[in-house]
Amino acid sequence: MTEFPLIMPSDNLVDIESGPTSGASSGTITTNTAPPQQSQEKIQKLQQHVADVSNIMTENINKILERGQRLDNLEGRSEMLSSRADEFRVTSRRVSRKMWWQNMKLNLIIGSVVVIIIIVIVIIVTNNK
Repeated sequence: MTEFPLIMPSDNLVDIESGPTSGASSGTITTNTAPPQQSQEKIQKLQQHVADVSNIMTENINKILERGQRLDNLEGRSEMLSSRADEFRVTSRRVSRKMWWQNMKLNLIIGSVVVIIIIVIVIIVTNNK
């Protein structure tokens, strides 16, 4: 990870006092310098905060990339499922028609046998008279 240097404004604080002070005109500018230890602590805290935010953003980007990969994977699987569903539909129609014709053939054969038996019975009954 690339770390960028933290650029801070000068540690010198400028206060403008608006009241008259011992012999000075109204509005004198004084420069207050913060103790070096306190400045370093502030800089370290800010740098740590920036590093934390940077880590969080890196994690978020990684999570987004992983989510994108999972979505691509899911999309591929859904396309495959759709094509298999189409194949199943075609195959099931073909099998259904084949079974219908097979059932019809069986019904025709049974019907033919019944008709032949009836004809034989009629012929036998008429010949015996």
